[in-house]
Amino acid sequence: MMAGLALLSSAAQAASTVKIYPYSGAKFLAGQKFDLRIEVEGIQGADSYTVTLDGKPVNGLVRSSSGAGKTEWMLRDFMFMTKGDHTLSVSVTDGSGTKTQTATWNAVVNARVGKQAKNIIVFWGDGMGWNTLQAAEIIGKGYNPVNGQPLGRLNINTKVDGMASVTTSSYDSVMADSANTASSFMTGQKVLVNALNVSPDNTPETLDNPRFETLAEMLNRTRGMGIGIVSTTYGTDASPASVTTHTRRRGDSAAIADQYFTGAAKPDVMLFGGSYDFIPQTSPGSRRKDNKNWIDESQKLGFSFVDSRTSLLAANTNKLFGLFNLDNMPSYLDRAQYKDPKMIGSFTDMPYLWDMTNKAIETLSKNSNGFILFVEAGMIDKYEHPLDWQRGLWDVLELDKTVEQARNWAAARGDTLVLVTADHSHSISAYGGYDLSKGPGQRSAVGVYEKAGFPDYYKNLDANGIPLVQNKATRGLAVGFAAVPDYCENYIGSGPVTQSPTVSDGKGGFVPNPEICKTGVQRTGNLDPASSQGVHTSDPFPLFAYGPGSQNFMGPMDQTELFFSMAKALGLNPASEARKK
Repeated sequence: MMAGLALLSSAAQAASTVKIYPYSGAKFLAGQKFDLRIEVEGIQGADSYTVTLDGKPVNGLVRSSSGAGKTEWMLRDFMFMTKGDHTLSVSVTDGSGTKTQTATWNAVVNARVGKQAKNIIVFWGDGMGWNTLQAAEIIGKGYNPVNGQPLGRLNINTKVDGMASVTTSSYDSVMADSANTASSFMTGQKVLVNALNVSPDNTPETLDNPRFETLAEMLNRTRGMGIGIVSTTYGTDASPASVTTHTRRRGDSAAIADQYFTGAAKPDVMLFGGSYDFIPQTSPGSRRKDNKNWIDESQKLGFSFVDSRTSLLAANTNKLFGLFNLDNMPSYLDRAQYKDPKMIGSFTDMPYLWDMTNKAIETLSKNSNGFILFVEAGMIDKYEHPLDWQRGLWDVLELDKTVEQARNWAAARGDTLVLVTADHSHSISAYGGYDLSKGPGQRSAVGVYEKAGFPDYYKNLDANGIPLVQNKATRGLAVGFAAVPDYCENYIGSGPVTQSPTVSDGKGGFVPNPEICKTGVQRTGNLDPASSQGVHTSDPFPLFAYGPGSQNFMGPMDQTELFFSMAKALGLNPASEARKK
């Protein structure tokens, strides 16, 4: 697959620039597939080319041209079979002389040390930075007002076997979005903002970019392991899509939906919202541009289809496909406490995150080869963007209950690595207490230092053991955001119906939502007036590990390192494992 061809050409016209993808300095598992691409631009006159890897010619390169003076070569499903550094050299000679460009990559092999994990469950709190987690713990557990001692910890950060603080960045920016961060986690590579598991290329087509093989794809290809995806967002959103799909544009929703059923690795369990990407354009609410009906087609492929909590809990199958909302699933508060028709519509029987996770584990456990399960509490991020901190933090508490149940299952087996982490952070911060008796929008009700007191949401719980947002609490939490547009702060949350912090000014910009301003204090933002909501930050975020392989997750880590640590925990060596297709 990697051996040799010397590529000579006299048909083009010479190169002033040469680009090689993947980027120089990238690291791979030996046996991890990726697409090699070379792009030459600025050709002048007659030319010739030579491409070598570690001094030997490269076989199988397919040539194309994306326009005048341009030529490219692509080699799909390339892989290194041996560990160590590997250098690709491209030499281009034309009328202006010779241009040489090199890229050096490293391939690693995992030593089998200690007990290896058979299964891996990844919990993904989208946008769940350290501050988000801590604010949720204050709400969920509280402090003893007599001595200031914490009354408990979240399940997420107790009984920890490994713990890391994770940083991330994009291939093209210090700031990141969910697509490229999830891709880094899944492939070990830096990826462009808005891209899923691909390198850049010089064509406008978004589905032809050079691909990186994901961990799930590799585990399915080499070991026959099952794949599960669970999310409270719409199913083709960036984070769930990162498990097995590839595109330069995360908004290629229909193509992502198609790849779940037609890609290199097809998930066995998919449970999420977003039916609008899986139903034909003739169905109300669909956003497809064709008549593909994956609800019907999935059942022909052997999936059992479910669309409610009731049908989910009753399912008993080897392959499970569930869609529980036309769009994102509303927050935990909307599903469990508020239940306002404006938020839940006709979807009155949606599952909780733990329902979906437990059923996914039950289904995937039928695969004797093991499984990888990705579980996203995706609405944390969706509500931190519009500064609806209550919905975001209560979704952390739903995640926490889910982690507890899955970790108990894993502990009884002893063969499953459980990770809880995030993709990026938001600028949220709990900075004081709030005297709820004074009502909304009162700056004088914000207490700091000794006047902050102790929030007491934890005193009144719902049927699931999670604090009631509308209860007899006397002391609330003062929560703010650092990266914001102009907006109004009321200090007590959105209430039964979430509200956008801004509205259009009719001139291409945004102004504070006047409805919130009726009971809120106006804040001057620090983002461009064209920004309508808060944005991600470069702040680090947590990772907690439990079970076999947890020792590989310690201290400060870049997000790309998490991919290699997962592979190490699983003892994965795709170059030498037998089940290759």
